[in-house]
Amino acid sequence: MGVTDEDNDVEVQLQRVSARVIQELQISIPLFLRKNHPGNPSHERIRRFVKQSSTAKIERLVDTFQEWPQLLDPTLERVVQPLVTAFVEYLHAHAKFYRERSRMKPADPLPRAICKILYTLCKVRGPKVIARFFTNEPATLEPMLDAFDLWNHSAQDGKFPEQLIWEEKYAMLLWLSHLTLTPFDLESISTPDEGKYGFLPGKFSIPPKIPVVARRLLALGLRYISSASKEREAAVSLLVRLSLRPDMQHLQLHRQFVEWVLSSLADPVDGNTHDTTYFHAGILSYLADFLRSGDSRIVASFLYPIFQCMQAITVKRVGTADDILGSAVVRKLVIKIHRHLALHLHSYASSSVINQFDDPDLLGSIIDYLLISLGDKDNPVRLTASKSVSVVAQRLDKELTSQLVDDIAQRLKENTVFERPETFTTDNGIHGESPATARRGLSAVDPLNWHGLVLTLSHLIFRHCAPQENLSTIIGLLVDALDFEQRSPTGTSHGAGVRDAACFGIWSLARKYSTAELLCIPTSNVHPRALYQEFHSVIEFLAAELVITATLDPEGNIRRGASAALQELVGRHPDLVPNGIGIIQVVDYHAVGLRSRAMNDVTLQAAALGALYLKAISVGMFSWRAIKSPIAAVRRDAADVVGHIIRLYSHDSTILLLLRLPMASDNPMAGQLETPRQRTIDEWHGLYLAHAAAIREGCFKGSVLVRCLPTTMGNLLLLEDHGIFGIKDIVAHGKESELAIEALCMLLVAASSQSRHNIMLDQARYEVDILHSCIKHCTGQTLDVVRSAAASVIGMLEEQGQQLLIRSWLLDVQGGRNDQLRSGGSNVNLITMIGTVLQLPELKAVPADLMALQIDILVALLSNGSRIDTKCAVFHILQCHCWATDARLDLYLKLNEGGDHSHLKEYLKRPLIDSLKDHTIDSRGDIGSEVRIAATEIISRTSEALQWDDSFSHEAFGIVYGLSVEKLDKVRGCAWSCIRSNRLASVKDMQQSASWSTTSVDYLTFMLNLGKRDRLIVPMIRGFVTIASVGSEMLVRNSRVALINFLDGCSPDEVLTLRVSLTQIIQSEVPKGRLLRPGLEVFSFLLDVDPAGQEQAPLCQWRALLEVLPQVHTSTDLPTLQALVGVYAGLIQYPSIRLTAADALWMAVSNPMLKTLDLSQPASILRPDVQEALKFSQRAIRNRD
Repeated sequence: MGVTDEDNDVEVQLQRVSARVIQELQISIPLFLRKNHPGNPSHERIRRFVKQSSTAKIERLVDTFQEWPQLLDPTLERVVQPLVTAFVEYLHAHAKFYRERSRMKPADPLPRAICKILYTLCKVRGPKVIARFFTNEPATLEPMLDAFDLWNHSAQDGKFPEQLIWEEKYAMLLWLSHLTLTPFDLESISTPDEGKYGFLPGKFSIPPKIPVVARRLLALGLRYISSASKEREAAVSLLVRLSLRPDMQHLQLHRQFVEWVLSSLADPVDGNTHDTTYFHAGILSYLADFLRSGDSRIVASFLYPIFQCMQAITVKRVGTADDILGSAVVRKLVIKIHRHLALHLHSYASSSVINQFDDPDLLGSIIDYLLISLGDKDNPVRLTASKSVSVVAQRLDKELTSQLVDDIAQRLKENTVFERPETFTTDNGIHGESPATARRGLSAVDPLNWHGLVLTLSHLIFRHCAPQENLSTIIGLLVDALDFEQRSPTGTSHGAGVRDAACFGIWSLARKYSTAELLCIPTSNVHPRALYQEFHSVIEFLAAELVITATLDPEGNIRRGASAALQELVGRHPDLVPNGIGIIQVVDYHAVGLRSRAMNDVTLQAAALGALYLKAISVGMFSWRAIKSPIAAVRRDAADVVGHIIRLYSHDSTILLLLRLPMASDNPMAGQLETPRQRTIDEWHGLYLAHAAAIREGCFKGSVLVRCLPTTMGNLLLLEDHGIFGIKDIVAHGKESELAIEALCMLLVAASSQSRHNIMLDQARYEVDILHSCIKHCTGQTLDVVRSAAASVIGMLEEQGQQLLIRSWLLDVQGGRNDQLRSGGSNVNLITMIGTVLQLPELKAVPADLMALQIDILVALLSNGSRIDTKCAVFHILQCHCWATDARLDLYLKLNEGGDHSHLKEYLKRPLIDSLKDHTIDSRGDIGSEVRIAATEIISRTSEALQWDDSFSHEAFGIVYGLSVEKLDKVRGCAWSCIRSNRLASVKDMQQSASWSTTSVDYLTFMLNLGKRDRLIVPMIRGFVTIASVGSEMLVRNSRVALINFLDGCSPDEVLTLRVSLTQIIQSEVPKGRLLRPGLEVFSFLLDVDPAGQEQAPLCQWRALLEVLPQVHTSTDLPTLQALVGVYAGLIQYPSIRLTAADALWMAVSNPMLKTLDLSQPASILRPDVQEALKFSQRAIRNRD
């Protein structure tokens, strides 16, 4: 199941559950608000408190419609009206009980719970829609104000909540702003009360005859106009509606308010409480709403003062302008003010009002500022500016709108040039330009400015105010924007917003303009790409571009936006898009949701619907979205799609020409790359992969792609002479070299698949040179693809050429310098490739002398101090390729001095022993394990054939026994396989152990007993200490259980041997050896388990241990010191140890207290007396010194 499945689509799921959720809302809200009266069950009363969980449940139900709020509209009144009614009833009946505590915890007063739900409804459906259901009875105004003051007043004794929460303030302020729409004068509904006037700013001049209720509303709005949360919006709405009431206009309240706002913006305000960004946002919101809501007669006298104030802030930057404009919210409000100023100024364009202004071209200044704001760094500001320009342009006459469009187009064309298109050569030698590169160069433009300008063009189209004569220019710019992409030096994409705006513009064009208007646009004037194909109309051209975007764009929302625009184009203009119904069914909104599906499946389905879409997709495959994408996985998918197109439509010669690549032509340097453009490794990676896929899939004779193969490889080498990209440049740093190697090897594989015949080595010199460069610089991640390329090249050659190539590789390895061999690199890769080709079925013959030379060279490498990767490569070849079969091993043995292989065995002995003991650790972990495994496999494979001497066999298999019980699972498994294959265990034991895991107690016990039987317990214990101390928890537990089982069956002498072996390990590893900590921990464990007969251990054995333990005291490794403490704690348990320590102390200080101690008693009883004796001995030593 993918993200494009219908069952996973949020909108589909919401449609299915919306009826159930609405029904649950209608049932839950009455139960939430009311309960039955105790004395009269048929009578309901409102609740005074509500559980917070009940409130949260209803909020979650409402939040369900966040993505599709229109589903709430049919039942919105039945949801909101009960909440409003209950709030008003509580307001009149229970307002004074708001601060009481509830016995339910946690619980909220009913008004708070209702306000939370009302805010959620406003968030989902919008405050304007919800406010329509608020009661507008004038009798509710003063009770609401009284309740607000009462509930929000902090309690002096601290028993009650300090103030209203912000949801309550927002809902009540929004309700109060709705109540100010009452048609009665506020004086008629105002109750005089001198104690309820509220606080007003010092600079605000209040009219003397203002009603008390108006003053209270004014004080309340001004208190929250500088709030940082949502109540600021409701307070602004309250102040605007209050100041625009007819009775307040009569008192000049609106004039006083505007003057106060302008003075606050011009000069620092009094006090520090309001001098914040939120305060500026609040007063600017008031100006914007005042200009929007007031008619031209009211605002006429304020236009020029407001314009001057905005100029001082935005242009002159006087006072605190920089601080004011530092917020995106404030800049957005400034743009809205400019928009409303422009609309009012346009309405007075022919009146005497404009003549009174000092600057008659105010409208032009405002439009210039809006155009500059289109390049703002914040997305919300650009959205507001683009919408503002379109709204203003809608009021302008046709000529001014045309000039505005030309100005926007000129701004979009700044710093842009059409890139010189790449060319191709047809089979007839005719040169032409590739449509894949006919695009505007946008690397130097500002993506933020482009986003704002393109969005403005889209809004102009959406409002149908773009003139007909400018449509061709607009469409051309939208097509460029649809292909816009720009990346930062760190690889971040900055083009998604521009392409999204272009999709919106094309969708608006299809929706707002008639078919006749679009057919009047000449295709030749739209875009250079439209000239390449014979489009019958602009509609066809737009359909082709939308198909490219909907299937190949990297952003899912843009693919879906292009799909929606295509559907609108086909639906609004039927019969003008070829196979229109079929294309919108294939390029479906859900089908293009997943990028891999859109590229791999939808592209091929769309290409099958007609030549228009086939050519469009073929062109799009070679753009930055596909073949030239910065993502390697996308380039690989795009190359596969190119191959599929070649296979399915190879009969179409036009498609073959479209898919021709610059390096695949007959003469790439003559005429078509005179001024070659530097390409990135990513681009060449995609182009090589596409070329390889095209060759691989176009495997029919006579193909234009196949006929260019003889020069393809030569061209690759020739390109480096022109500074574009060549084999020398493959040594790029990081992942770039891996990409280049992958692409070149894929091209080699594809080329060899079309040339499967015996050719001489000289005839394949280009392929061999490229392969050698790839081998030289390949890494572990590209090794597999290089192997495939090597196999393909070997398969092309005839028998003698194969042998010559392998021999040359062997001689290169043999002639390498010692420092190169020790550092790995290209020689390791050559060794690996030699092993690969020797097991290929394409290898026609392996001469005996060549095999002997190979083994001698490889074995000699092992004695040169090679690195681990070199050793692993040599061992792998010896095991898997050279000696993979008995016939090959016997052949080698016969070729070496009549069957005397002593020199081979001498070469191998020391490297094998050293490799078995290799425990190299680096940042990658235990990398020496690979060498241990490889050496173990070699011993297992050659022990019978080479007939190792007893000394070497005993030493080697002793180490193998130790590896069979070490901590790494893969090493244990390999060592156990070696023991089994050499029949070191009995047939019965091997049959019994066939089902054992190498981590089981049975296996570990069996191996310890096997080592004891073969007298290899000493080397085995070196491996066992790692598994019994530092392995996984389960492995440590099982290994210690196995050790106990093993000790139960051992004699005292065998236990003594085991302790002596552990002591020797500790002695050899001091002070920082690898096995020091494991040896101490296992010795401590042996002391803890105290098997029978341990007390009779000879004194010399303990003396050797006690002599070496003080050397560990200097260790800085905490786990090692903890293990040392464990050993000391275990030694104290034994009376013989205590007697030895007391004798040594007596000889040193002659402490008489030691004579009276009974050292055979338990340590817990002896501890106080021993501490006193120790203190006496310490004093004696200090006095003696």
